[in-house]
Amino acid sequence: MSNEKLFTAIYIPETPFVNGVLKPKKAKKYNFELSTTKKIADTLYHFIHKKNDKQIHSFYMIGDLEDELGRYLFVENNELYDDFVSQFRGGGQRYWVSGMDTYLDVCKPEDALIELNKAYKDSFYEEDEPMPMCHIFGQRMWHDNAYLIANRTALIELREAIDTALKFEETRLGLSPSDGEGYDLFIKCVEEDFKWEALEMPYHDRECYVPDETVNLSPFKALKKYKI
Repeated sequence: MSNEKLFTAIYIPETPFVNGVLKPKKAKKYNFELSTTKKIADTLYHFIHKKNDKQIHSFYMIGDLEDELGRYLFVENNELYDDFVSQFRGGGQRYWVSGMDTYLDVCKPEDALIELNKAYKDSFYEEDEPMPMCHIFGQRMWHDNAYLIANRTALIELREAIDTALKFEETRLGLSPSDGEGYDLFIKCVEEDFKWEALEMPYHDRECYVPDETVNLSPFKALKKYKI
């Protein structure tokens, strides 16, 4: 488990890929050194880049060899993440975060093919397959009820996400309300000695409760592995 790192996928369908090497538009600006390249399969390559004596792993995945647009890069979510993915932004090329988060053992890159194929497959839904629909209604104030109303697909994916959080501490799940405006649900598993008093309360009725932003931590700041 100690070698398993969080990887966040970005969609880079138009980034040139020449002789087994990615050619992002802003490579010179961010100056990452490619130290290791390994072809795991026709659809998967493993890269290790270095910068300032630190390294970052990534896996370039070709979703479909016959589809030129099915190109994803799974990037290790460490302190180099922001600079590394910034190479692929702009320049007239399409780019966005795909939401296919997964944990991979960087010492066993061959196993990544199985895990990434699963992450890729699970991110698409057939036309007759239900989408994960979920409405989360938080507490307006103390003693107020909270509600989670979801279809079976969303609950199954939520259960799997909770299992991931129990194993790796943090995860993210893409869900959708009934208007189709998707959102991410971040899940954090904390230790028993977690300082709950430092975290702002979850009440959202600002007539009843307003957090002190100079003292209280927002829920996102409780996350340690996500750098986005």
